[in-house]
Amino acid sequence: MHFIVAGVAKLTCQVFPEIYHAQLSEKVERVKNLLNLPQSMPLTVAESATSHYRMRAEFRVWHKGDEWFYAMFDAQNKRPVFIEHCPMVHQSIATLMQPLRTQLLAHALLSHKLYAIDFMASSDGEVLVTLIYKTPLTDEWQQLAASLSLPEKVMLMGRSRGKKRVLLRDYVEEPLQLASGAGIRLRHVENAFSQPNAGINRQMLDWVHDFWRSQPRAPALLELYGGAGNFTWVLAQHADAVVMTELSTQAVEAAQQAFVQAGLSHVSIAAMDSAAVSAALSETSATGTQFSWQGRVYDFAGILVDPPRAGLDELTRRLTQRFDIIVYISCNPETLARDLHAWQDTHELTRAAVFDQFPYTHHIEVGVVLQRK
Repeated sequence: MHFIVAGVAKLTCQVFPEIYHAQLSEKVERVKNLLNLPQSMPLTVAESATSHYRMRAEFRVWHKGDEWFYAMFDAQNKRPVFIEHCPMVHQSIATLMQPLRTQLLAHALLSHKLYAIDFMASSDGEVLVTLIYKTPLTDEWQQLAASLSLPEKVMLMGRSRGKKRVLLRDYVEEPLQLASGAGIRLRHVENAFSQPNAGINRQMLDWVHDFWRSQPRAPALLELYGGAGNFTWVLAQHADAVVMTELSTQAVEAAQQAFVQAGLSHVSIAAMDSAAVSAALSETSATGTQFSWQGRVYDFAGILVDPPRAGLDELTRRLTQRFDIIVYISCNPETLARDLHAWQDTHELTRAAVFDQFPYTHHIEVGVVLQRK
């Protein structure tokens, strides 16, 4: 959580609403220049809340005598900064931090060798708290942790040396009501990737929905880097079938459980990398946009990719270029600009948006739509 204030990077829980819009304007101009967007192209700008916007937070535990404190480290001098209040995090996390600390300090066993505390919240107030220790957890620890008096929607679990003890469950459910009227329910699992800013994520999903709503209903859509199915929910509203690819076993399990619970029987998940997907596409049809999977042939009308910061590798860029429609969600405008350059002769950039996932930092999420010339 590195923040930029007056040009200086700091690690902090503070928020600075007075500079938010000026900083967002700078990000928007940077994206316009990087992507060489024409002045005539409308650019969607999704603003974040200026406080209590972050759904995840990780704190070190700094022991001092018989007490301990939440801590972050200053990016310049690497010294710990004690955190009493954190207006950056979702309100349900912010109000829980100190009462939880008080209860943990009351029991020596729960504070002994406590190394870090991770929080993950949902928009409706669920909070999963992960206590991370440098010593193995015992049955006595679990019984004592279970006896704590916590709010109804707060769930506790412990982790040490790759092992975990779950008191209730290791995920939160994120309910989202989209502008389309559709209600979806994401499942965010502990220690796995999830979108950190629920308000911005809702705007990203609405933006993807608005585009596909402008297109004829697709026979099938392909999604790479599907994670736990964040964008899959939207694609499923606009296609007769969706194939989502993802390699993380934890993410695939979370997505499968959420889709079954919602009755999305026309969504399939393929645990395949880009090379396997490319081979399957090439083997099925000469155009390279049909896919044989589990006894069925899918005729894809378009593709959505949401890669990591490194962007697309060369193979995936070539694979993606086969499709008439490319929707690209990027957390790194620099690698997005590189990937767009590879498609400049075949595709035209028709829509663009910036999503301010990380206020007070230099990071910005970008979405683009490309359609074949």
